[in-house]
This record gives sequence, structure tokens and C-alpha cells, in this order.
Amino acid sequence: MASEIASYKYLALLGFALILTNCSVEKNTDSSRFYHSMTAKYNIYFNGYESFKAGIVKINNGYKDDYAELLRVFESSDPATASLCSSDMERAIQKASKLITLKSITAKPEFKNNKQPTEKEKALLEKKEYNEWVDDSYLLIAKARFYKHEFNEATTIFNYCITQANDVLIKIEAGIWMARIYSETGNYNESLRILSDLKANSDLPKPLLSMYYTTMTDLFIKQKRYSEAKEPLSKSIKLVSGKRTKYRLTYLLAQIYEKTGDGPRASSLYRDVVKMNPPYDVEFNARINIAGVFDVNTQNPQQIRRELEKMLKDIKNKDFQDQIYFALGNMSMKEENEKEALDFFRKSVKTAALNPNQKGRSYLVLAGHYYDKPDYMKAGLYYDSAVYFLDQKHPDYISLKAKSQSLNSLVSQLIVIQTQDSLQKVARMTEPERNAMISNIIAKIVKEESEGKRTNNADRSNLGQFYENERRFQGNIDQEGKWYFYNQAALTFGRTEFRRRWGDRKLEDNWRRANKTKVNPSQLVAGADETLQKSSDTSKAVLDYKKPEFYLRNLPLNDSLIAVSNEKIANALLNAGKAYSEKILDQAKATESFESLITRFPKNELVPEALYNLYKVNKEGNSTKSESYRQRLLIDYPESEFSRILSDPAYFEKKMADMKMSENLYQEAYKAYLAENFSSVTSLCDEGLKKYPLDPLAPKFLLLHAYTIARVSDERTFKAELNSLIKAWPQTTESKKAEEIIAFLNKKIPELKVEEDKQIAEELYKVDTTGIPVFVLIIPDPAFNINQASFDVISYNIDNYTNKNYKTEGILVDNKYIMITVSGFSDFAQTLEYYKAFLVEKYVRNPSGAKMMSFIINNENLKVLNNDKKPERYNIFFREKYLK
Repeated sequence: MASEIASYKYLALLGFALILTNCSVEKNTDSSRFYHSMTAKYNIYFNGYESFKAGIVKINNGYKDDYAELLRVFESSDPATASLCSSDMERAIQKASKLITLKSITAKPEFKNNKQPTEKEKALLEKKEYNEWVDDSYLLIAKARFYKHEFNEATTIFNYCITQANDVLIKIEAGIWMARIYSETGNYNESLRILSDLKANSDLPKPLLSMYYTTMTDLFIKQKRYSEAKEPLSKSIKLVSGKRTKYRLTYLLAQIYEKTGDGPRASSLYRDVVKMNPPYDVEFNARINIAGVFDVNTQNPQQIRRELEKMLKDIKNKDFQDQIYFALGNMSMKEENEKEALDFFRKSVKTAALNPNQKGRSYLVLAGHYYDKPDYMKAGLYYDSAVYFLDQKHPDYISLKAKSQSLNSLVSQLIVIQTQDSLQKVARMTEPERNAMISNIIAKIVKEESEGKRTNNADRSNLGQFYENERRFQGNIDQEGKWYFYNQAALTFGRTEFRRRWGDRKLEDNWRRANKTKVNPSQLVAGADETLQKSSDTSKAVLDYKKPEFYLRNLPLNDSLIAVSNEKIANALLNAGKAYSEKILDQAKATESFESLITRFPKNELVPEALYNLYKVNKEGNSTKSESYRQRLLIDYPESEFSRILSDPAYFEKKMADMKMSENLYQEAYKAYLAENFSSVTSLCDEGLKKYPLDPLAPKFLLLHAYTIARVSDERTFKAELNSLIKAWPQTTESKKAEEIIAFLNKKIPELKVEEDKQIAEELYKVDTTGIPVFVLIIPDPAFNINQASFDVISYNIDNYTNKNYKTEGILVDNKYIMITVSGFSDFAQTLEYYKAFLVEKYVRNPSGAKMMSFIINNENLKVLNNDKKPERYNIFFREKYLK
């Protein structure tokens, strides 16, 4: 028996070996085709297709639809889904590639008889591939590449399937996939051409026919041709299988009907979705949308409102309250109850803690409402917030961001105007009125904090805000928005701009140093930023909003500060007018802003530019008014550049040509700098400054020249170049950068600062021992207890100079340092004796460790110091000229 079994095994192995010998892919016989087809399908292809399906499941499970936005036809259209399925798709590609390599049969079949081949045999001979699963494998690779969003690679393989596949259905499917690729990459015309050529008919299998219609739907939706998307999507829904796919596409069809204004049909389809018993979030959104599409003329709004209010109370909807308030807001808008609608939208914003997209949508509706009014201040603030919270995948994100930026350019100027107007209003109050108001503010803050209430103290920047808010609460102001500080939303203005400019800033050193004694400008810039940041942090630490000084620091309390404030307003009015005209395209508001500048500041140097802009703004809409502005500009300001532009048409062209030439020259100099050809940089910068001394690029030439000096000379020379730039072009971006670098140099190389201060001090102050002397104590810490320091000095005087009538005063200077003065000395010698006897470290308590200084100064020099506000500079002068 055992020998018989062994014989059978031997025969079986021998037979199998013979089959393998006859079934090589090099031979094309019935048996070889059967063998390789069977092993390809049930071994390699099966495993590859299982991986492919696993990847699709991961996309379905990992992708989360936003049912408040128009759904995607295909979840895989989101580029983020590529990472969800990448590993599974890669395994499918490997398996399919293995099948093609091992199982492809391309050898022509041989027939036993020598007769003419039959039609069937002729058809067989015409084939290029004789393993039917090879075509399927090519298609599988292409689809896997598609889901990985490798569209170029997928295109090549789909084209191969279309031209080389034996199976007609594979050709058709590959064609539909090609149409999807063109749709995904924005080539809509080519996608439509392919789908039109395919001409799907009812003979196709349901899955293929459904794919054809959904692809057509996707193409139309991507082009926002929503009406045309209805028919193919409706056909697809009838053909698809699977509960999730069916309720998703039905929901999408309802959204399309809603977009095209067919509320009743949309409502019916949303109800169909609810009947499909989908997951709760889908059902919830469908019910919300039913409320959104109701017809106020034919349906009962109270019934829908009761249903929404019921949903609001349901504990299951705690995380969806933002959407319910949003739906209630939309209902109120339809009923023309504007106030109630706005309240609901604001509640939606307030409760949208877990759903930033809904918060963004609520802000967006508020933004659109105020923009249409128009109230550009509020619109700008709301658009800014909308863009901040909306997902960047939002279909209108780019256009909304552009609109927000345009409004930001306007709102930033309106805030300047309203801030300065408010501060001036407070500055005009009598001192007792201001002090009383400040006391009330501080008392209110203390009370709120003691009660555990959350306050906005961290956002408070000056007294104007509190003054306007207090008046608002007192009911003395009727119209909200007239002053900046009425609107607390303004405090959040610019959050997107701040994030864009500063959120992820990284400073890197990209320069090479010639040697250790040379200065690297980029390192200085980075160091200066760091130094200023630390300085800013220190400044914030000492701003105590429970002290009166906190509220007084920005008030324009003298003529020079009023002039500075007015200049800010004038510039803001001009820039606001430009923003209205060029970005918002509201020429009426632009005219109002320019005219306000001329009316309020008729002698300001910006008036000619305002007149020129008024001429341009009204040229098309009101030619008579435009001409009056033109004549006024030419008569009143004949020598202004704007008059020259109007009187000489060629002037502007010549000016632009000069600007272009200066720009080219600067670019050439900059390239030379990057190439470290410093001699060329110097000559090119000198040429630019000589030819175009008043050109806007002049400060850039100076800064680049200074950077060049830094690379070839020492720090002292570099600093001198930077100071020349600051002196020639103050208040420019380049001069501010120069100031930052100088601040860094002064910190890293203190002797440079000392040298500079010594030189400036000799120009400012005069040596004089005959004038009325004053002893001065400087405490460079604005947070220091000024009352305690003054008391310590007074106590010292009482203890040591009982018979002397010395007068002691203490003041906080510009929130930078404390200055305590002692006056009443008979002459310089007596003051010097006092100075030597008064040991600061011994007689003034100093718990914070502040670095104090003391010196003697006469009345004339004290006036200079009060303007210069650099006591350390005078201290160098004092020690150099008086003590030595």
C-alpha cells in the first residue's frame, strides 16, 4: 500500500512538472493561457486588488465631509486623501507589476494544422497580450496612481489601456478615468470631450455607467455649472450601490437644487436623506438645511422655528448649537428681521468653539451684511475674522482673502483716524476730568477682577478706548462705529495679517564673513530684532493698567504732540481715500475722505496729492467736478509734482522711465552685493544717489551702501553710514532697519554708543558753572515706585540739611525713566558738595536693582535734556566736563 502511494506521488509530481514545462510564458497554448490566467487571478491579482480596496476603505473612513459646504462628488478629490491610502496603493502597484512581469504572454499561438487560420484564429493572432489579467493589472496600477494623486504617471498608463487593452470595458473605464484626471487638473474642455466621445449607454454595467455619470457631475460642479449637474447626478443615484454613497450623492443633489434656487425640490431631497437613516451628523445637517430652504411665502416659518428651537434644547445637539443659531439667523434674514438675524449670527460665532469652519461662515455672513450696507469698518473686521477661521480649502478662500486684504488696507487707516480723534478728545478735557475718569476706570477694573470677571485689560492700549466705551455705556453716543473704540471687534483686527507676517518668522544667517573684524549686516538685523523683542517684552511687563500713567502715555497733551497726531490723521485720510478708490471701488467714499483731508488740514503738504486724486476719482462719473479739482490744483499748487503731471503729459512718462532706470541700477548693485563684488556695489550706489537723489529707492541705495561698508570696513564706519541714512531719510523702512542695527551695535559694542553720545552731547550741551544748578537722580525703570524714591530723597535732605530749603520733585518721563530733581542750591560748588555726599546706593531703597545715575545740570542744559530725553548721554558729558 505504501509503495502504491509513493508511486502515485511520483506520477503526480511528474505530471505537474510536465504541465509547468508546457505552460511557460514563452509558449502560447490553451493550457499555458489557462494556467497563467488562473494563477494570475487567484494569487497575484487578488492580493493586489485587496490592497487597493483596503486603500479605498481608508479614504472613506478617514475623510470627513463638511456638510455645511457643497460636498465633493469624490472624496479622493481632496489631495489630503493621498496620504491615507498611499501604502495600500503602493502594495497594489507592486502586485500588479509583478503579475505583468511574471504572467504576461506575448508569444503568438501555434496551430497544429497547416490550413488557413479561421476567423477565430485570426482574431487570436491579432492580440498583443494573451493573459487577460495583464490588462486588468495595468488598469489597477493606473487607478492606484490616481488615488495617490500621481496624475502624470496615471495618465500614461490609462492611455496605454485605451490603446492596447483587449477588453472593450477596460478601454471605456480607462477613458472615464482619463476624464477624471483632466477634471482634477482643471482641463475641463478635454474632460468633456472624452466623456462626450464615450457616449454611455444602458448596455454598460451599472458600476461603469454610474461612474460615467458621477464623473460628468463632478466636471460640471467644478465649473459651477450647477444646473447641468442635476441630470447626470440624478441618473447616478439610481445606479449606485452602498448606503453611504447613496445618501452622500442625494445630499449633494439637494445642495445643487438649493444653489439653483429650487427650495421645494431641495427640501424634498433633504427629507429623503433623513429617511435613509444616515449617521446623526448627516441627519442633523439635512434637517438644518430643510430649515434653510424654506419658502417664507408658502411655508409656515413658525413650525420650522419651533423645530430648530427644539433641536437647540436637545442635549445631543450641544456641539451643533452654532449651526442651529446660524440656521435661525438665516430664517430671520428671510423674514426681514435684521436685528434678530444679526443676534443669532453673533451667537453662532460665540458658541462655535469646536467648529472653526462654522465660526468662519458666521463671520462671513456678518461681513457680507455690513459690506452691502456699506459699513466697511465692521465688514473689514468680520472678513478678517472669517478668513482667519475658514479652512484654506474653502472654495472661495482665495477671493475672500483678497477681499479681506483690500478692506484691511482701508480699516487700518480708519482705525488711525478714529484713534487719534478719540485721543485728542480726551486730551482736551481738563486735568480733573481726566483724573476722575481714570480713577473710575481703575475702580471698575479692580471691581471686575475681584468678582472674577474676565476683562479685556490686556487689549487696552490707551485712554481713548476707555473714554469712548464709557460714553457709549452712558448712552451719550447714539451711533455705534463713529469712533474706533466703540467696537471691541476692532481689537482683534489684523490677526491674519499678524500671523502672515510674524507667526512663523525664522531669522537665518545667509552671509559669509570676510574676516573676524568685519560686520555681518544680516547677523546685526537678526540680533537687532532679538534685542528689540526683549525690549518690547520688558516694556509690556511694566505696563500696569491699574496705574494712571498707563492711560496717559499716548495722549497728545502739548502742541507738538497734537501736530504729530494731526499728521497721522492727514496721512490716514489720504490712504483711506486711495483704498476706497483703488481697492473697494467706492468713489463716493473716496471723494469724502480726500475732501475731509483738505477741509481739516488745508495747509498740509498732502493737499496737492488729495486734489490730484479727487481729479482722477471723479473724472468718469462727474467730469465737471473733476475739472474744478484740476483747476484748483494747477492754480494753488503750480510747482507741485501733481500739477506737472497734469500740465505736461510727458512728465509722468519721463518720471516712470527714471524710476525704471533707478530700479535697474539698484538690481545691478544688489546682484553685485550678492556676488561680493563690493567695489562695484559702492560705485553703483554712488551713481544711483547722484542721478536719483530724491527717488524712492534712494534710502535703499544708502542701506545697501552701508551693508557694503560693513563688509569691507569696521563697525564704527558702518554705524556712521547708518546714521547718515537715518538723518537723510527719517521714518522710512530703511531708516528703521538702520535704527535697529545701531541699537544692536550699541549693545554689543558699548564703546561705540559712548563715543556717539559723547560727540552728540558736546553739540547739545554747554559747560557752565554760573547758571542755576540742579541735582538730578535718574531711575531708568518706569515701574519703580516714584513715591518711595522721592520720599527717600526728601528724608535724606531732612536728616542732613535741616536748615536748607531744598525742593524735591519726581516725574515719570515718557514712560521711560523717572527723574527726581533737587533744587534750591546757591551755586555750583554747593551742588557739587551735595552730589558727592549723596550716595545713591546708600540712601535710595532699590529692591528691583535698577541702575541709577546722578549728576548736576544747570537750567539751560536741563531744558535741552527735557527735549533730548537721553539722560545717559548728558551723564557722559557731565563726567567728562565737570568731574575730570
